[in-house]
Amino acid sequence: MEILRVENLSKVYGKGENKVVALDNVSFSVEKGEFVAIVGASGSGKSTLLHLVGGVDRPTKGKVFIDGKNIY
Repeated sequence: MEILRVENLSKVYGKGENKVVALDNVSFSVEKGEFVAIVGASGSGKSTLLHLVGGVDRPTKGKVFIDGKNIY
């Protein structure tokens, strides 16, 4: 059973010359009981991803489903 699904998630901060693409078209799913690790270099978007999946911040585009319900 799928507990988390992320579809085409993107997050952009700022505009113009100050534009920073933190996440670009990220998609994945996690099944119930599955263990997942989020790893990457500093500045790669790990915290941004967790903020979006946790509902702390809103994505620029994309969807997050928790237990089949879109949280955005």
